[in-house]
Order: sequence, then C-alpha cells, then structure tokens
Amino acid sequence: MAEDIFKLSQLVEDLLENERPLTVLEVSGFEEDYGRLISSWHEKAISDGLPVGDMRFDRVDLSDGSLAAENNIYDNIYNTDYIINIDKMDDYDVILIFHLLENMIDVDARALLESLLVKVNKQIFVITPIYPYDLSSVSEDGLSNVRAYHPVFFLGMDFSYRMLDTTEGRLQAYSFFPSMGYSELPCDLLPEAPGMARMLKIAYVLPHQCLTGGLKALLQQMKELTKRGHSVFTFLRSDKCDRVLPAWSHLTDDDVAAQIVIPESAGYLDYISDVDIIISGWVDQSKELSESRIPVVMWEQGSEFFYGEHKKPQYSGTEERLIIHRLYRTPVHLLAVSETIKTVLKGIYNRESQLFPNGIDTDFYYPLKQKNNAVPTVLLVGNPYLEFKGFDFAISLLNAAQELGLKFNIWWASQADFSLKQDSLGVEKYIEPSQYKLAELYRNADVFISASLYESFPLPPLEAMASGTAVIATNSGGINTYAKPGVNCLLCEQGDFESMLFALLHLLTNPKARDSLAAEGRKTALEYSFSNVIPILEQCLTRIVVNEINNYTANSFNI
Repeated sequence: MAEDIFKLSQLVEDLLENERPLTVLEVSGFEEDYGRLISSWHEKAISDGLPVGDMRFDRVDLSDGSLAAENNIYDNIYNTDYIINIDKMDDYDVILIFHLLENMIDVDARALLESLLVKVNKQIFVITPIYPYDLSSVSEDGLSNVRAYHPVFFLGMDFSYRMLDTTEGRLQAYSFFPSMGYSELPCDLLPEAPGMARMLKIAYVLPHQCLTGGLKALLQQMKELTKRGHSVFTFLRSDKCDRVLPAWSHLTDDDVAAQIVIPESAGYLDYISDVDIIISGWVDQSKELSESRIPVVMWEQGSEFFYGEHKKPQYSGTEERLIIHRLYRTPVHLLAVSETIKTVLKGIYNRESQLFPNGIDTDFYYPLKQKNNAVPTVLLVGNPYLEFKGFDFAISLLNAAQELGLKFNIWWASQADFSLKQDSLGVEKYIEPSQYKLAELYRNADVFISASLYESFPLPPLEAMASGTAVIATNSGGINTYAKPGVNCLLCEQGDFESMLFALLHLLTNPKARDSLAAEGRKTALEYSFSNVIPILEQCLTRIVVNEINNYTANSFNI
C-alpha cells in the first residue's frame, strides 16, 4: 500500500507544481497523508522562491469529523454540508477529491462536480477506482462490475484522465476544468436557408493517407457527391505522394474531379480557388483555411482528446490543452457526426454544429444468403495498439469462452501487425487487408465484437450489420446513434464482463439469435445508406453556402 500512496502522492505533487494554487480544498476520508504532502510542498515552494505566497488549505472531512478542528495542517475543517451548500462555499484554485465518487450514485456525482466547477479556478482533481461500489449490493465487497465513471459518462465536461495500476486495483485520476465562458460565434448562428438549384464545387482538404475510419468516410463522401453531379477537388499537402487518393482506397480517378498534391512548404490557399466551399479534414487545418473568403466547414468525427485522453498529463495552463481550445474556437462552420459530438462541441467550446451522421455503402457491404462456417467465426477489426478500442477486454472474453469449452474461430483485421500473449486462441490475422478483403471478412463472420471505451460514430459495427453479421458491443456513446439493444445488437455497459460473456455465449450457441440480430442490423444499415445520408450533407453544405452569399451581399450593400 505504501507504493500506492507514493504513486498517488506523485500525481498530487505534479499537480501542485504545475497549478501552484494559493487555495486548496481537500475532500476525503483519509488521515492527514495528503495534508502533510501539500503542506510540505508549500514550504518547499516558498524556500525555492516560487511565487506561491500564503496558502489556505481547507478540508471536508468524510470520516465524520474524526480529525480535530485544531489540527495545524488545515486552516479549516468542514463536514459534508460545506460542499452541498454551494452558495456559502468559498472559491478555491484547486479542489482535491479522494474516493468519494465510488460511494455515490453516478448522476449525483456528476451533479456535484458540475456545481463545484463554478467554485474552482484551475481544476478539480478526482481519484476513484475503475469499479465503484454498488450501493444496492449486499455482497461482502459491494463492488459493481460496471464501470460507472468512464469518459462517455462525463461527456460535455472539460476533463482529462489517466489510469493508475495499484495493488488494490486500477484507479482513475480525473482532472476537471471550469468553463472558459466562451460567447457564441457568428458563423454558428445559421438561419434556415432555401435550397439552391445548382451543383456545388467542393474542395476536400485531406489530412493524410493513413487507413482510418475517419478518412474512409471522407473518401466515400467524395465519391457519392461526384455521383450526384457535384465537382469534388481533392487536396493533400505532401512531398512524398504524387496523388491524393491513397492506394488502399477503392476509389478511382473518376470518383473526383481533380487531385492536387501541394508541396509541404506551400499554403493551401495558394492552390484552392474557384470553389463554393472548402471541407477541412482535420481541426489543425481550420486556422489556415479560415483565412479564405470561401466558406470553410469541418466535419467533426471525434478524437481521443474529446474523451479526456492526452499524451501527457493536462493542467489548466497546459499548452496542448489551450491549443485545442483555440483550434475549436476557430470561426469555421462545424458538422457533427453524432449527438455525442454535438454535446462535446457545445459543452466545452460553446460551438453549435449541424448534425451529419456517417454513411455506409450497402452495396459494397452486403450479406450472404447463407454462411458456410463449420463452427462460428468471431471477427475483430481495428488497431490493437489503440487502448481505447478495448481489445484486451475482447481477448479476455474470447479466452473465457474457450475455457468454457466453446469451439469457434477468431479473425482479426488490423492496420498493424501484432502478437498476443494468449496465442493459444488461434487468432487468424489479416494485416492491412484491402477494403474488398475486409468486406469479405465482415460478411463471412458470424459474430462481430466491438469493445471500445468510447466512439463518436463507430463504423465497424455498422459495416458488420450491413454485412449480415450479429454484433456485440460495449456502450461507447456514439454507437447509440444506431444501436437498438436486443433488436439489432447486444449492447453491454462498460466493464460488464459477465454480461458481455453471456452475450457472446448466447450468440455462439444460438444461430437463430444471430440471424435475428443480423436481419435487423441490415435494416439499420440501409437507413444509413449513402442514398439516405448524402442528401443531408448536401443540405448542410447548401445552407452554409447560401448564408455566406447572403451575408456577403448584405455586407457589400452596407458598405
């Protein structure tokens, strides 16, 4: 346990070094461990000449007043009423909350955090175990098997999180930041606009050629818009490529009007002209593109930092965090792939966005009339090195199913080669398969598993549905755009290993259940076919173009 305290102490000490708070509130039921740590840091900071000044260090004692009020580490010791009566509470630079959330109902915990954020200047730092207590449980430890406090649960809040392995299990360290108080941007206030009876000239600025779900979606949009009569010009800034369309794509030169490769040293706007609208493929392109008089739109499909994942620890003044804020406050028009993304854009950056969901080629992904696998086949799709995809969880499920005596094959299509600790599973790997091969795997598999921690609009489960394959998935947020639990998929809560395993066993041993989910999944996929989705994109783009023209005309007249 001493090692665990040391790990936690390091997190707290790093936080103090970076935030340098003058006022701190500790909310915990621990003894004085963190009080001594913070007092020691303060004394050292003063001796080192750091401009921290006089510190006020208060505590809310969750252990029913076991600490004496005359304790000389804390300036004030309060009971829990202090954080309930927010109006009477003082403001603090930093609030530390240790092991409180796991003893609360999740909605109450979020409400508490949201109310405390108006009383904090820099951040609320929270430590809570990955599995909270089940308040309805009568078991000895009372631990839940569902991960209540995960990134999707805190959707719309500005936060960062890290995982910490300890001898008592995995802990989560969350940093919650107060609202920046942004005002609305004029470009977000789009009035309804009438339709425009002409084809558009559209510039797509791609960020890279890597095989990702986001780029696949952009490429397919380009193809579909071309089929509908629009002129699509594609741009890529690179000194290594001679064409924009990546080799792995099944698009041909006929699917776009032109491919323009821009030198690394050149600006996008030196090459983009005579188009009606520019579509930015990634947020860091938006600043440069926004300097154009041509309207710019970015279709936000979500990124790891939308869900609190960053490469380095984040603090209130961390440059990476502030850069991301500035990028999403760039005055370009925004489309959101799902309500999940709309919630993040509005909650953190106060940005309004038009909803435009992902689409799927239901002719390219289609079901077989009959599958001929001797034993059921389970399919995984994705990069095993992306932790949020939950492949460790999925492999544990498959291993448990095999240990129960079930016979099944496992296929895994991945962008990167990998090795498994449990090589006894007999996984058949498909590394960097062509899109045609991937579609073949989808329609020949019997069960598809998605174990992601978070997703904005996951394409692989929908591609599996389109291919007539039964889907099991974790509740990753964006999947709720199209998931109908028990109808077109089996959906389990985060970390619920028992429910996920039961779902897998049910489908592996019940062909009729697989067929039922597959049939409903195909119906769902057809709802998101490009024939239904692309008109929504056309409406979004038209609305932006028409309003930009109207604004330009009005401004010119005023001049």
